[in-house]
Amino acid sequence: MFLKREKTSQKLLVGYAISGFGDQFYTFAIPLLLLTRSRSAILMGLLTAMEYLPTALFGLVIGSIFDKYSRKKIMFFSLIMQAVLILIIPLLILHDFPIALVLFMIFFIGTFDLMSWTGYQILISESVSENELSKISGTVGLISSIQKTFGPGIAAIIVNLFNYLGGFILDAISFGYLTYVVKDIETINNKNNDKKKKSIQQTLSQGLKFVLKEHDIKWLIISFFAANVGFQVVIPMLTFLLKVQTRASINEISIFFTISSVASILGNFVYLRFSKKIKLGTQLIVIGLIITVGFTIMLAIKSLLIFTMGYAIVSFGSVWAQANFFTIIQFKTPDQYKGMVTATSTSLTRITGPLMAALSGILVKVSPSLIFLVAIMCLVVSVLITLISGLRQLGKLAN
Repeated sequence: MFLKREKTSQKLLVGYAISGFGDQFYTFAIPLLLLTRSRSAILMGLLTAMEYLPTALFGLVIGSIFDKYSRKKIMFFSLIMQAVLILIIPLLILHDFPIALVLFMIFFIGTFDLMSWTGYQILISESVSENELSKISGTVGLISSIQKTFGPGIAAIIVNLFNYLGGFILDAISFGYLTYVVKDIETINNKNNDKKKKSIQQTLSQGLKFVLKEHDIKWLIISFFAANVGFQVVIPMLTFLLKVQTRASINEISIFFTISSVASILGNFVYLRFSKKIKLGTQLIVIGLIITVGFTIMLAIKSLLIFTMGYAIVSFGSVWAQANFFTIIQFKTPDQYKGMVTATSTSLTRITGPLMAALSGILVKVSPSLIFLVAIMCLVVSVLITLISGLRQLGKLAN
């Protein structure tokens, strides 16, 4: 049984690594493609808003669906749809289809991405024991950081060699590979027919009651909600600020994201080395303060070097924070609620994403510094919530 679970987790990690590299091209290319149509900060905000909107609208329901029906089949369908939609997007942009239609398609990609990411978190947590959750969280984060490190550089090379369309074809193929990996995996709720007797409403209701009752999960979600509001204001504007404020070239933008990803890798290595030796409560507080310092440094927008250093610090702290969030949620949630709680925790921390992403474009038009001031205030609130709620008392992870 142990060897079977270990083999499953390895297959999922490899599948995630390959599909994630393809997805990095999408993340890199879409803002640049839209900037060829319009150099608008508001458009950049709307782009990210469309990516966040599915989480705000469907997050709770999608989690309940994963608990009621076959997780593998839902993931299989969502990955295929992502592969198809990824091929449609560049055609719409390059052939001057209305921007509204492009944003509408990005909304659909975000919906299926939410489904596949929820499913992936559940499958990967089911493939390891509770004692290995912190290790698997750090490994997933490490893979993600490596993808982000080399992704922009590879994306730039692909654009030069194969144009944008070739890159999106490779992205679609990478989703196809993860689909192939998922098709042979058995999930816990496939073997439990009792769950199918419950309606989605009942599953959702029971899951929400669990979240409200579980003190640590409830306050962790509230704390991360505050922090994510700050991130949701800043992230949509990064490419725009680099292009317009610092006048960075495509290669310099690639270097910017590469440096931030190297910092993420460092954060993952430190997490894997020390996460079990430091109290979780202490980690949450220190990481929140580190990210706050990073956003403060980014106020020096005119200096590409200082701006890059600030975002590197933010990246270092954020991957550590995300790994702890995933570990705590999965450790404290029983199997029958994993889909609902995983999606709910993600949804509630990102529910303001569409609004804040749209607002970020307006704030930047007033003053670029405003988005970083908002982020700083949100991180301070997040740290205060951790202190006041008692999360600071969370102990070490089990060895």
